[in-house]
Amino acid sequence: MPGAVNVRGPARYGLAAGIVVAVALALYVPTLLPDVGTWDTAEFQAIGPVLGIAHPTGYPSYTLLAWLASVVLQPFGNEAYRADLLSALLVAGAAGLLAIRTVQATARWPLGVLAGVAFAVTPIAWRLSTRADAHALHAFLAALILVLLAAWQQRAQDGDRTADRWLLATAVAYGVALGNHALTLLLAPGMAAYVLLVSPRILRRRWRLVLACLATAVMTSAALYAYLPLRSLADPPLDYADPETWRAFWYLVLGQQFEGSFGGLPPLADAVAGAWDELVRDYGGLAILVPAGVILGAIRHPRLVVLTVLWFAATWLFALAYANAVIERYYVVPVLVAALWLALAVDVVWDVLRDLIRSPTARLGPTEGPAREGAAGLIPALLVVALLATASASVPERRSHVDASDETFGRDWLEASLAALEPDAVVVSWWSFSTPLWYGRWVEGRREDIVIVDDRDVIDEGFGNAEAAIDHYLDERPVYIIRREQDLPALARRYRLERVAQVPSPGDMYRVLSRVAD
Repeated sequence: MPGAVNVRGPARYGLAAGIVVAVALALYVPTLLPDVGTWDTAEFQAIGPVLGIAHPTGYPSYTLLAWLASVVLQPFGNEAYRADLLSALLVAGAAGLLAIRTVQATARWPLGVLAGVAFAVTPIAWRLSTRADAHALHAFLAALILVLLAAWQQRAQDGDRTADRWLLATAVAYGVALGNHALTLLLAPGMAAYVLLVSPRILRRRWRLVLACLATAVMTSAALYAYLPLRSLADPPLDYADPETWRAFWYLVLGQQFEGSFGGLPPLADAVAGAWDELVRDYGGLAILVPAGVILGAIRHPRLVVLTVLWFAATWLFALAYANAVIERYYVVPVLVAALWLALAVDVVWDVLRDLIRSPTARLGPTEGPAREGAAGLIPALLVVALLATASASVPERRSHVDASDETFGRDWLEASLAALEPDAVVVSWWSFSTPLWYGRWVEGRREDIVIVDDRDVIDEGFGNAEAAIDHYLDERPVYIIRREQDLPALARRYRLERVAQVPSPGDMYRVLSRVAD
């Protein structure tokens, strides 16, 4: 075991990352959502195969990657499953990159395994891996940026001429991340602080490099976002907000639809308590090592701690003020860096144990020389094994909560809905159930006769509201509605409705028989 712990050179990066990715995929793949879902999941399953345009902020990086995955992963299931598998690969990759970053900081591959596995089995990471979601790519790219920045730092401090390339590679990764999710903006302050701490005179002495990095990040992001108007001009099947004009483009990219979702921050004590509660949910008893890692890591790795603390704080505070969507997904990067802090704390404990064992006052018997050296390598390694066992102890329970392998509601609902619709029907739907209908209509190419009118279409087609859309089609075609429960009383006063019995709840479908006045 001591010999195995002392793996040197690049092999230790590959060893740590390989173990973590293998463990993560062994857990993730059997728990994947097997087919089409609802809500954002179904949209993310659909936009790749049809090269569509997603809801704000457009997610062009994810869309293009999802299209590539739909091609490369063709041997694995249908389009929906391949999109889910992509999430598993991305989250497992993020855990593997986290392992590499930990080894970069500690030079100990077992700690890389500890950090990567601890993150991989958190409820947030595991649940994110089971279904199509752009946040999986966000986690992967954030972890990649951590690794690239560390590679740049090492080479810059060694005077290596290739150092600039690594900083430029970081800028490319940041541009791709910005083309995927606006949360990437929250990573910029930490990255800027890190670069300035590593190279305090970079703005004065290497300003050309700084400008080149900024230009690279901007051009990479701009090239990806150019996909939105260019693809919209081709009138793709899924074309959210039709971003062909500047006004529609900025509406989509800036997420203006969600501007009313931001509220005030809670008191600081409540924010800290909430962060601690989340860390305990994710890391259990190991959570105590997270703040210890911040403190101890600040002594050994001050630049890294500044970077990650700023990432954690900025993302966490933003999520606390944002009252839309399943907000748990927004915490994936803070939870990822918390695993790194955990490993930094164990790194210090490792050294303390090693030094205590090697101390002349330690009594190890007549063969104390060899025994001392063996114990100095073995006992810290056993500590890591014990911590890994602690992190893994909750795996069975967590699997039972995140396992999506038996979730067939999306497929059952889609099949029942498509079978129930009369020829040339119009469905006035809302987001959670528009998306599986889109998947069936555009990805699987079924029921080409139907028209799906989502709340977004209500705006883009100039109807004004759902009632106007119903009135527009009611005298010409069979009209069905799928609306939120709170919307139904008002609609029932205006129209005679008949529930379609074979369509399961939630997502009840109603046939609009006529206007009440008729």
